Amino acid sequence: MPKIDVCIVAARRPDLLAATLESLSKRMLDHFEIENVYMNLDPIFGDEEAHAACLALVRNRFPAAIVFEPETPSFVGAVRRLWSATTAEFVLHLEDDWVALTDIGPDVFTAFEDSAVAQVSFHTAEQKWDIAKKGHFHKRNEYVRLFGIKIPKFTAFPIFTTSPSLLRGEFVRDVARLMDPAKDPEKQFYYGVNPALEEYVRNKKSYIFSPEKRPVIKDIGRDWQKEKKIKKVIRGANSVWEQAE
Repeated sequence: MPKIDVCIVAARRPDLLAATLESLSKRMLDHFEIENVYMNLDPIFGDEEAHAACLALVRNRFPAAIVFEPETPSFVGAVRRLWSATTAEFVLHLEDDWVALTDIGPDVFTAFEDSAVAQVSFHTAEQKWDIAKKGHFHKRNEYVRLFGIKIPKFTAFPIFTTSPSLLRGEFVRDVARLMDPAKDPEKQFYYGVNPALEEYVRNKKSYIFSPEKRPVIKDIGRDWQKEKKIKKVIRGANSVWEQAE
């Protein structure tokens, strides 16, 4: 089993980070050989005390972790910074608001036996992907309208994500280089937002890890957002956090 680099996108939310590290360490990270751990800690949502608490949490779990502490928050900046820093053959990308629903082990590497697979994303409880019907490869079809009827072109394009996943190291470093620093990272894979990046991933594959055809990971950030009355708004292919009315 190859060693991996771990990337963690985090904000000043120590309660969520604590739950994430506790769950994912026991149910996933402890099953892998880890080369390096990188965390980007954005100055958003909490104060300096919350910031220090997050640092303590990651240092306690991973004493040698490399932590980036930018002066201004940026999701795309965090992803680019983390992915560019990696050196391992495979990279585990995580965020600070997820918990595992089952054990996730080395069998996640199996999909990479297909050389075209660049990402193995974890089937999430919020993801409306029907594995039994659509299969494990995450993709979308393009359509044309003929006499007002939507007709598939029979061409499928891969869907890549910035949700928790295992990726090829070369892929994440190439993607980081091609990303536009002014746009949401996930949006750049589609619909002409970043043509160079879209072309780069066109012939690659995205695989959904779901051994029993059911979710293996859950987003705990959504309940936190509702509690704090915070919502994410997309403007100009970028994500903006706003206080809900």
